[in-house]
Amino acid sequence: MEGGASDERPMKVYSAVQVAERLPYRLLIECLRKAFADHIHVPPRSLYTIDSPTGSKSVFGLMPAWQAGLIGAKLLTIFPDNILKGLPTIHAQILLFDGNTGVPTAVIDGTEVTRRRTAAASALAASFLAHEQSEYLLIVGTGPQALHQALAHAEVRPIKQVGIWGRSPEKARAVVQSLVQSSPQLSVSMIENLEIAVRKADMISCVTGAVEPVILGKWLKPSAFIDLVGSHTPDRRECDDETVKLSRIYVDTIEGALAEAGDVLIPLRSGVICESDIVGDLHGLCRGQVRGRIASDEITLFKSVGTALEDLAAAGLVATESNNWN
Repeated sequence: MEGGASDERPMKVYSAVQVAERLPYRLLIECLRKAFADHIHVPPRSLYTIDSPTGSKSVFGLMPAWQAGLIGAKLLTIFPDNILKGLPTIHAQILLFDGNTGVPTAVIDGTEVTRRRTAAASALAASFLAHEQSEYLLIVGTGPQALHQALAHAEVRPIKQVGIWGRSPEKARAVVQSLVQSSPQLSVSMIENLEIAVRKADMISCVTGAVEPVILGKWLKPSAFIDLVGSHTPDRRECDDETVKLSRIYVDTIEGALAEAGDVLIPLRSGVICESDIVGDLHGLCRGQVRGRIASDEITLFKSVGTALEDLAAAGLVATESNNWN
């Protein structure tokens, strides 16, 4: 065709159902293990505050990342008021581009990617930090992320029992039912007394929007692993000062934690801990530069705020047609 013909192929679109099919937890965990050991370029994310009529602050964000042959960007919104409307607070889409030509190649449901890669990152951390004989997992929080955390952690440790705690018994019951359907081999129960459950838990995964701590250090047993996923702003946290004082602290990325993670920043600002108390991040663990769990009776803590590296790796896996998804 005169004037130059276009050889661009139509962009592929992947729904949430397709993402779930293409990102089984075990495969995604190993994909992230490789990605964190690799050198993927991840510029700082851009977050913009949007005022709502109710006075709450919503967020529109852009999270880019790229490596040889692949460019990705996640567009996301965080609308806290959605919880009052029965809607998820986070929605996202991921755009992929050919890294050699810049041609757009795919649009992927970023909400499902985010839930799965977040859980996989926690499980990846647990593979280094949780006691190898961990059998009892406590999930604190009943939002959409809760089920994913339980299923992913069960891929890396011999979990037999899972407790679900939340402020709403109805929501906790719904998570229990979903987990029983997804993994009938697990013994799953709804927790009424959080303190008693924390005291016996081998692994604790928090997926709340808590402003004040819900996990207290005085409840933790030696050898516990704490996975903090929920609150991810500098002024919110899910655990108290005593928890971080008792723990060997790890994060998903040092830069992200020092910018956004209230669980780390609040005790840093008050002098309870110093930056050197952060032992390392997933880059260091996956590259063998940082040691994970050292003693069987130590308490380890992992705090994540998310990174576009995870989105790029997961989205690339979704769009790789030649992969064996199961």
